[in-house]
Amino acid sequence: MLRYLFVDMNSFFASVEQQERPELRHQPVGIVPMLTDNTCCIAASYEAKARGVKTGTLVREARTLCPRLHLVEARPRLYVQYHHRIVTAVESCLHVDQVCSIDEMYGRLMGAEREPQRAAAIARQVKAAMALAVGPFMRCSIGLAPNAWLAKVASDMQKPDGLTIILPAQMPAAIGKLELTDLPGIGGNMQRRLHLRGIYHVHELCRLSADELSAVWGSKVHGAIWWHQLRGHDLPYRPTTAAPSATRTFCPRSGAPSRGPMPCWCG
Repeated sequence: MLRYLFVDMNSFFASVEQQERPELRHQPVGIVPMLTDNTCCIAASYEAKARGVKTGTLVREARTLCPRLHLVEARPRLYVQYHHRIVTAVESCLHVDQVCSIDEMYGRLMGAEREPQRAAAIARQVKAAMALAVGPFMRCSIGLAPNAWLAKVASDMQKPDGLTIILPAQMPAAIGKLELTDLPGIGGNMQRRLHLRGIYHVHELCRLSADELSAVWGSKVHGAIWWHQLRGHDLPYRPTTAAPSATRTFCPRSGAPSRGPMPCWCG
């Protein structure tokens, strides 16, 4: 049974600029904190990504990779305005239980909404509402799954404009071919720890017992959380201690985006 619908906006900052400025549509766009070569891209459109430009790419390198790249100075206040419009659009279809960042949020499915066909219909309604109320260039990928963590994973599996459903019966095969770092909660350091224990693939991670996962994470609590979420069990939401604030979306010094309060996916 499906329980969560996760919305992940596609290339959010660049998409806002393309929505606002018709001349940028279908063009490679890089968002920068300031118009100088001594910085990096904090976001890129899919047209730019296709040419190797991504978040963190130095401007000098980006110009080499994509000579036709349009560099745009970030407009944080505009992005926050779009964020609120997006939340309103999603709310018109499904209550938003948690805003995870400026470009991610999820809602809990209830009753008949948990049936796959009904859940998929709601996801399509969300996309349609967003295109109508916010703009056709504001695309999103949506994940449907039995827990919020898996719904987030699902939302990343098909971009842009994707819709991915993960049913409990499809686990762990549904995520078995993903890279370890595709899973929220596994970064470079944790990947190295897993490699030291002979775990190189997600399907190998899924085979571990709760005790084995606890040994990897060095915590019985974290090990149990991972064991349950990998099997699609619905766990209580564990918020971080960061206070939600739209004004904290960007670093005041560099202008780079801050993810803000995020779910503690790994406990």
